Amino acid sequence: MVVPPPNITGRLHMGHALNLTIQDVAARYRRMQGRDVLWIPGIDHAGIAAQNVVERQLRAEGVDYKSLGRDAFVERVWRWKESIGSGILDQIRRLGASLSWDHERFTMDPGFSRAVREVFVRLYEDGALYRAERMIHWCPRCLTALSDVEVTHQDRDGELYFIRYVDAERPEDSLVVATTRPETVVADLALAVNPEDDRYVAWVGRRVRVPMTDRTIPVVTDTTVDPGFGTGVLKITPSHSMVDFEIGQRHGLGALSVIDERGIMNAQAGPLSGLPLEKARVRAVEVLDSVESLVRREPHKNAIGVCYRCQTEVEPRLSLQWFVRMAPLAARAREAVAAEEIRFFPDNWEKTYFEWIDNIRDWCISRQIWWGHRIPAWTCQDCHHLSVLRNDPEVCPHCGGVNLIQDPDVLDTWFSSALWPFATMGWPEETPDLRRFYPTNLLVTGFDILFFWVARMIMMGLYLTDRVPFRDIYIHALVRDEFGQKMTKSRGNVVDPLELMERFGTDAFRLSLALLATPGRDIRLSVERVEAARNFVSKLWSAFRYISLVVPPGTPSLDDLASCRGIANRWILSELARLQTAYREAMESYRYDEGALLVYRFTWSLFCDWYLEATKGDFERDPSDPLRIETAGTLVTVGSILLDLAHPVMPFVTEELSRLFEFSNGCTGTGESPVLAGRIPEGWGEPFDRIRSMVGSVRQTRSVMKIPPTQEITSALVLLSPDAGDPAALWPFLERLGKLSRSADPSLKGLRAPFRDGYLVLGLGGLVDFSREADRLEKEILKLGEKIAEVSGRLSREDFVRKAPPEVVEKDRGLVVTLEEERKGLEVALDQVRAFLGETP
Repeated sequence: MVVPPPNITGRLHMGHALNLTIQDVAARYRRMQGRDVLWIPGIDHAGIAAQNVVERQLRAEGVDYKSLGRDAFVERVWRWKESIGSGILDQIRRLGASLSWDHERFTMDPGFSRAVREVFVRLYEDGALYRAERMIHWCPRCLTALSDVEVTHQDRDGELYFIRYVDAERPEDSLVVATTRPETVVADLALAVNPEDDRYVAWVGRRVRVPMTDRTIPVVTDTTVDPGFGTGVLKITPSHSMVDFEIGQRHGLGALSVIDERGIMNAQAGPLSGLPLEKARVRAVEVLDSVESLVRREPHKNAIGVCYRCQTEVEPRLSLQWFVRMAPLAARAREAVAAEEIRFFPDNWEKTYFEWIDNIRDWCISRQIWWGHRIPAWTCQDCHHLSVLRNDPEVCPHCGGVNLIQDPDVLDTWFSSALWPFATMGWPEETPDLRRFYPTNLLVTGFDILFFWVARMIMMGLYLTDRVPFRDIYIHALVRDEFGQKMTKSRGNVVDPLELMERFGTDAFRLSLALLATPGRDIRLSVERVEAARNFVSKLWSAFRYISLVVPPGTPSLDDLASCRGIANRWILSELARLQTAYREAMESYRYDEGALLVYRFTWSLFCDWYLEATKGDFERDPSDPLRIETAGTLVTVGSILLDLAHPVMPFVTEELSRLFEFSNGCTGTGESPVLAGRIPEGWGEPFDRIRSMVGSVRQTRSVMKIPPTQEITSALVLLSPDAGDPAALWPFLERLGKLSRSADPSLKGLRAPFRDGYLVLGLGGLVDFSREADRLEKEILKLGEKIAEVSGRLSREDFVRKAPPEVVEKDRGLVVTLEEERKGLEVALDQVRAFLGETP
């Protein structure tokens, strides 16, 4: 595996923590199988983000970064990079991530930089890379081009302005256009209507006057115009709209730019010249209104494109940039997923992937900043030849001139990141790591960089190595707060993973994430969930502390399972065999949440609450007693395997327990635990399951009748089937686990605690006032009925289900089920009490 490289500007957040926990579980699980695991760490140079950080530092010092010059600024960024040290990598170590630290890489280290240049040159030589003047997304804050996927969209409340364009020959005739950008009217080069729109057939070929200017422009037809939007007439501004540029190209309209690189209206903008965009919009409306060109304005919700880094509104801009031809690369990337050479987990992400691949546009890879991989292209000032080269040239390869100027732009950060799976292993050299570990097996990542990174790695891997870069892609969800809200500083609900690890321990934090990491479902994390995980770690520790007290040092595990005779021992071994099988199935299908939950339930409920309690009596026997020796061996067997299964999620506590109790388990990566499946006879666990059913029935009766769990109850056992077991073998467990005493009276009168194949008669005459108990149960049943009616009534209202938060509705539905079950239990108890009193239920 390769870790998704965090930015050098970063600090460990919940997304990192979840991603790394999932990867570390995968790595440790495979090591437990004896696999050779390479998990490459590293960090990304984070072009725009890192440059912004250092620019802010310089501004705080009163220095304009441009005054330093390029070389000095880049040197300053390198010094800053060294000053923060490994930064986020130290925080990753704190999480317990078992990365291959001797393979650490940085996207601008010498070897990686060589790979980046090799890819650029190879793409250029193959005709897959070109330089052209095209419409791109421009960030006026970062002063650089952005690719399509680096633009995010936000819904904002705005306005739709209806503007009148007067016929150039007949001023009494006019067309009305609806636009969200009145400030770009001064750059209009045409009006367009749909050729099928009968309303405007007579207008095609005529010319209209552009408001706020002395120019006239033609009315043209284009099939892309939506007759249903606004008035059905579209203003065409080729220099400031992606759609308009394409229409302009088809009609040969040319270009007229009125907005400069900083988002300021330039000298071509007439009355708006010198104004920033927002003020230009206000001024344009004033001017249009004053000349009676503004017909009306309406509220309108706009989907505004913003820079994914600084959230500044981006501006479509005609600019000379470098592009990668994506269609051929995308075709192979699509085929690889369609042919299942690459699998998505969960597989619903395939559809999203295909939709993006099928609508892909050429990738703008040049950025107008200083920090990053400089584009290896030189223009000769003598012959104007453009050379793209692997090594810095001393003379022009075309004319021999020495007056060469390198392209000032750098590459998109995601260009170098797209090489991460193979460049980290030494590509383009055929290194031992590349031969052994490439393609990688698994990529774990968030859905938010599926297009930024994952799809591009697939394309580059196939193009450059002729192999997919990874076999499986595990897409994890977002970590949200306990109410399902996204964690943001503005909401004040951001949880620091480092603080949680410090407070509850790293194992507990990892376990809470693993338990919640259901593929395809966002995680709702709360402090209470991490605290519950900490309680489990404490439970595990306490269980093994008990084992250390009762099991002599050096006790071997069970070798001959067939010789096992103890009812509880047979049961726990059969349950452990089932656990191993289910655990392996979960882990092999990347359901790490299920694997963690299986271990959690087995440890807490079956092992601690049932088995350890059931076998305490075995250690009251003579040290030489065969059952005591067998139970000790069973504890060693189960304990060592249990630590193996828990280790991938909770490495620290399992390694410490393994060391303290000298279990020869696989926590150190020495191999897998012995597999019990197939070695455990069918039906071994049934006798103890019957005991659990008996004890469970007794505990239910105690709960309903408000009898303390420590209160001993005189009882009689009635078995209705010859296969129900030997009462003499059952009673020791009933006495210990159910706190029952065996009655000498075969006709004992009391409440029945039913179970499969029989029932227990609980003599409660001296413990319960049955008449008062009947009254209490009736009142509780009545209260529960009222509560059920209240909640059900809420759920029956359509407006509540529609308007209430989904989590509230789901909580109420679950509450109804719980209350119904509780009421049913009380009704059964009431029937028994009435029967005891001689009443008719």
